[in-house]
Amino acid sequence: MGSVFTKQELLEFWSKVVDPNGIGMPAAIAQDIASFTGESIGEVLKKMETAKRDFKKLWNESSIDMSDPRSIELFYKEQFTEAYELANWHCGRETGVPPLNYAYAARLAQKKHLARALDFGAGIGTGSLCLASVGCEIHAADVAQRLLGFVGHRFRKRGFTVILIDLCKREKPKKKYYDLITCFDVLEHIPNQLAKLHELRTYLREGGYLLVNLFNNSFSENQPMHISSAGDWLSLIRGSKMIPDWSFFWEDMQTLVRSRHAGVHNFFASWIDHLQGL
Repeated sequence: MGSVFTKQELLEFWSKVVDPNGIGMPAAIAQDIASFTGESIGEVLKKMETAKRDFKKLWNESSIDMSDPRSIELFYKEQFTEAYELANWHCGRETGVPPLNYAYAARLAQKKHLARALDFGAGIGTGSLCLASVGCEIHAADVAQRLLGFVGHRFRKRGFTVILIDLCKREKPKKKYYDLITCFDVLEHIPNQLAKLHELRTYLREGGYLLVNLFNNSFSENQPMHISSAGDWLSLIRGSKMIPDWSFFWEDMQTLVRSRHAGVHNFFASWIDHLQGL
């Protein structure tokens, strides 16, 4: 499946959002964190370097019942270590390339004139900023309260408006409201991925898009907080009550659409999948 946007185009878009003043992506994100925490930029950069290891250690030392969503929520609620890990990843220092799914989502919003966006599992808000930069109304939802506070800080710093949804307080996004929902690198932290897909569907308006990444196997020794996998992700999509829009699949990202005909479509499509050995 080819992309309607080039990777270079997406990287340039992402870089402008992360680093609008051209000081370098690591320094730009570190500067945002430092202005929120009161640390020096140098201190933040050092924490970013060790954050993946530190976050793993924090998870392993916490008493978490991985079958209990509330136990998982409480782990994420107050910690801020994840912010440094995400910052390191978002500036490209983790893998050499920053995550570009959000850049794709923002360009898709432009292309399809999608105005109301929900960033579900907003993290440190870089993806939300991508969507805001193309004029979307942004609702950012997360269970991590300190990270959510940082999202609000970054938006105020940029002069954007955001509606923050604290999932730990049982706040909920609006039903049948959003043109676009992004849910990237989130479902592997949730025990029941299909149930969450059903929930996300209820927030979409008819014809709205859900952009998500579903991994056959999410488990990793270095990321013990990945507690579930999609398994056969195509079967998961068929059971989601949404239909895939294959024209906007990209790399590890799937694009689903809320449709009143999804049940019938997926019923017959699942038979075709079976006959084709998928």
